[in-house]
Amino acid sequence: MPTPVVGQESRVRDPRRDDAGDDPFADALRAAIRAKGLSLERLQHKLRGRGVAVSIAALSYWQSGRRRPERPDSLTAVGHLEEILEVGEGGLSTLLGPPRPRGKARPRTRVAGPEGWVGEHDHASIAELLADVDTSTDQDLTRLSLRDQVELAMDGSTRRVRSRQVLRAERAGVDRVLLGYDTRLPGDPLPVIGTLRSCRLGRVSADPRNGLMVAELLFDRPLRRGERTAVEYELIHVAPHHPTYDNTHSRRFRLPVREYVLEVRYDSRCRPARCEQFTTGLTGGEPTDVRETPVDTWGYAYAVALDFGPGVVGLRWEWA
Repeated sequence: MPTPVVGQESRVRDPRRDDAGDDPFADALRAAIRAKGLSLERLQHKLRGRGVAVSIAALSYWQSGRRRPERPDSLTAVGHLEEILEVGEGGLSTLLGPPRPRGKARPRTRVAGPEGWVGEHDHASIAELLADVDTSTDQDLTRLSLRDQVELAMDGSTRRVRSRQVLRAERAGVDRVLLGYDTRLPGDPLPVIGTLRSCRLGRVSADPRNGLMVAELLFDRPLRRGERTAVEYELIHVAPHHPTYDNTHSRRFRLPVREYVLEVRYDSRCRPARCEQFTTGLTGGEPTDVRETPVDTWGYAYAVALDFGPGVVGLRWEWA
């Protein structure tokens, strides 16, 4: 699923009109920002605190009428703006009206694309898996917190991964979150989805040949807008455990997360000589923000990322 920065909308400005007075949404947004006495920088900061990434340029375009929010992630941002600016639910969104035409008309469906879901595989394979699950609500969840606990075996392979996510629904009716997994080496065995808490397993779509899996984690009931929930699950690698060929473990974020903690526990008989945290973009490339990470007395190393994404966060290590 593509994860652009919110606000990368199509240009819709009509050069025959002025910026002000002709767009009810732009007029209302501009007036609300002025009434609250907020700068665009301060408004951007408040949105970022809610896990929503909006560029200052986008906010400027929206209030001037040069562009308008139309993408699902942009419309989610409008809901947050209504709360921050205290204009009431629908005080801005109801002024948008139908999407403006852009070229040849086509249905506006919310089907997830393959980009960013897992590693560097062909899009056809990923799209096939996504077609078997419901992706319609995944972008309506704000990732408040995510923690991965990785347990390694004596030979350095992965025994299990325990994960806990804290999520907030940005609209009513959201009832699931998606789990994506990539072995990183086609043909490696996929893990078993183990113990679940505060969720149950829905449809699972797997491609063992390419080492890919997507699964639905269903909530107990549909959430209300603004409601928070926490789900937990574990991925178990039955013996022989999952090898770590490049001595790394990472998590891909298609959507922003407010807080991410990665915890790797090394076997007492197999400690790394060196460990470091790194980040990359979704499309790979050279790691950025590389920093050395100590392994403590109990054999744990941690990576922490705040207000991160889209991108990849991980730990990598060298054996003694």
